[in-house]
Amino acid sequence: MKNADYPLYPARELTDLRQLLEQKALSCPDEPAFRYMASRKAMVERTYGQFYRDVRALGTFLLKHYTVGRKIALISENSYYWLVAYFAIVTTGNVAVLISKDSTDLEASTLVFQSDVDMIVTSEECEGVARFCKAKYGRKCRYYSMSHMNKWLAAGYKALDKGKKHYDRVTVDPDALACIFFTSGSTGFSKGVMLTQRNMTSDIIGMLQLFDPTGSTMSVLPFTHAFGLVVGLMVPFFCQMPVFICSSLSNFMREIPLAKPTILVLVPLFVETFSKTIWRTAEKQGRARTLRRGMTASDAMLRLGIDRRRKLFTSVHAKFGGQLHTIICGGAPLDPRFVKEFRSLGVEIINGYGITECSPVLSANRNNYHRDGSVGLPVPGVELKIANPDGKGRGEIAVRGLNVMLGYYHDPKSTSEVIDSEGWFYTGDLGYQDEDGFLSITGRKKSVIILSNGENVSPEEIEQYVERIDEVQEVVVYADENAITAEVYPDPETGLNRKDLARRIQKQIDKLNASLPSYKHIQRLKIRDKEFEKTSTRKIKRYKAAPKQAEPEDAAPTDPAAPALEPEE
Repeated sequence: MKNADYPLYPARELTDLRQLLEQKALSCPDEPAFRYMASRKAMVERTYGQFYRDVRALGTFLLKHYTVGRKIALISENSYYWLVAYFAIVTTGNVAVLISKDSTDLEASTLVFQSDVDMIVTSEECEGVARFCKAKYGRKCRYYSMSHMNKWLAAGYKALDKGKKHYDRVTVDPDALACIFFTSGSTGFSKGVMLTQRNMTSDIIGMLQLFDPTGSTMSVLPFTHAFGLVVGLMVPFFCQMPVFICSSLSNFMREIPLAKPTILVLVPLFVETFSKTIWRTAEKQGRARTLRRGMTASDAMLRLGIDRRRKLFTSVHAKFGGQLHTIICGGAPLDPRFVKEFRSLGVEIINGYGITECSPVLSANRNNYHRDGSVGLPVPGVELKIANPDGKGRGEIAVRGLNVMLGYYHDPKSTSEVIDSEGWFYTGDLGYQDEDGFLSITGRKKSVIILSNGENVSPEEIEQYVERIDEVQEVVVYADENAITAEVYPDPETGLNRKDLARRIQKQIDKLNASLPSYKHIQRLKIRDKEFEKTSTRKIKRYKAAPKQAEPEDAAPTDPAAPALEPEE
């Protein structure tokens, strides 16, 4: 289909998460909702009807034991039981507090204390964290292992068989606090984001007016992140798309041929890794030149309305299960070159933008109406404006709508700093809209480098250029003593020693500098031995990588010297 504007898909009705479960249990009770591997060879399938019955049974068990109005932490890897626990918690008048399984003992216990958690539900894998929290906070913090889930469900089913109506008697308030997500912590201290069921359902309905997904998916991103739970799980569940629950990131490439997804919801790091793997494999097989020619031919045929991509790139598609046609990408900036590259191969990347505080999606490209390099059109129902724009129309992105959070838990000061009296939420991201309404992100307000000559530089823009260097796997750009510095973790697959790597990267940076304005020149290069520390959604913790930026001086700098190579000790 031609890349052009077309009407929105019809709005659907969804008020709360219990309604979501009941709708599917009534309309398609025997259709598969979830699949997952119980062992390396045994796949388990759960239908919509079974899932609703399990949630209802666990909810009955909780209510029978006077568990209502409590804050219950979930600390576990993604699993079917995690989902049963989450939906049972939020549909019984309790609050789910979502804590990443990758949190350290101290981080998890801090979040447990910060959010007034009454009890913890955990997996065997994460039980050590729960024990630490119990030891730290004593009787106030009870924990229960999901290894006993079958016993809880059996007790719940027994109560239901006896005619107990605990679950059915609960009235869901869609505007009450339902769950607490924690901000990613990429820029420092994590804050507890309070979301309601209406926050999430309104965002689901808005998203589905832009894009109508079909087929099946594979859930990879952590459920403790709003993007992974709402977009990666709730949207396909609502659209009656079977969800294969990936057991772990390490098993992703082994399980994807079994899942055979048509759509994946990913963060950019996955896309970048896929691209590098494709090209590295082609180089090893001596087929890189053939692949480039095939992509050029594919693009030429597409312009004529001929699509032969699946036949031309059968081996590439086979790696991803053979059915993949769309990747929904968000959570961090994505280089537009990957969008074009994967389109040539036969996979459309729908790039979007969101933030946990907004449940989370604010804008997205459409499957048949997109603008490469942008993060798409605002989600219907979301008001969006550019606050305090400069002469080029660029400023801070602010939004208002039913998807905006209640606030930060026990933090009215931080809440008042981002939500004004008229309900506008200020995202802290900088961007602009073009004449057709497509939104582009130019950087993060807090990370902008202010040089002593008054020039403002977006580190994200420069990082995108540096990431294109073959030998670079990760990069963070920051100001160090008023000099723009690129700190690089090289690709460990190159086989080169540190000295040769540094020379190759420096050579490419010199070429890059020649194409950039002088005030954007990278003046220092640092090579590091370890990957940057990341959040649970694989975003680099920038505040741990970059030194604190000094206040700009009045005096203008002299013309920058040649970039200095400064390997990290």
